Amino acid sequence: MGILDAAIGQIRNYMSRRRPGKPDKLFLYDGKGCSWPVGGKKNIVLGQDTGIELGNPRQESLSLMLWADEHSHIHDGRITVIGPDLPDSRGKSLPFAKIVMVAVHGFNEENTCDRWQEMDLLRFDIDLAGYMMRAVSQYQREWSRVSSDALEKGFSFSVLGSALMDRMKAKEYIDGVEILFVTESPEAVRELREVANGAMAIIGALNRMNEEIEADCPTCDYRAICDAVDGLREMHAARSR
Repeated sequence: MGILDAAIGQIRNYMSRRRPGKPDKLFLYDGKGCSWPVGGKKNIVLGQDTGIELGNPRQESLSLMLWADEHSHIHDGRITVIGPDLPDSRGKSLPFAKIVMVAVHGFNEENTCDRWQEMDLLRFDIDLAGYMMRAVSQYQREWSRVSSDALEKGFSFSVLGSALMDRMKAKEYIDGVEILFVTESPEAVRELREVANGAMAIIGALNRMNEEIEADCPTCDYRAICDAVDGLREMHAARSR
């Protein structure tokens, strides 16, 4: 069992509860790559040019990335939207959650932490014309704006999700990517916070393990997490040998 499998299972349960039938929108990545023009790393979307805002500091916001060694846990190429899509919400400021789930291979006690950090940066490394993002990863928050011009030209979660999949799939060790976007309500985003907190506690223990090979397990703040999560203690024991 992977160390984040339980969190991925909670996301699945959440999706089933929120949309027992079909999600508001479901897109499938075609593998041809995102055709939206790049912004040249100079994307500034001013207030008067904003067509829609996601995850404003006054709104609920959540950004999270999870990975699994078992590929059957990830629906590769699927982009799910719970709530309104961008073209349907012009002029609004919406709560926002972005959950990225990836299927990986070759992760072990030596490279998992470094690869996690690399993937964590990738999910914010998006350069699309008319799209501006600011992220505070330590709080799992993300704030973005889409320009009115970009909306007029068809910018949507399909475009954003495809661009993100392009970036993630460029890594040799990533075999599949699935993305969930939530804009339904503040409560819908807030409900995911508990899942994110649990996942980040596990990742915090992983980071601690990476930084302190000789950590004193009986006094470690993450001892309860390591005891509860299959794989973490084994990883620590392997690194300590």
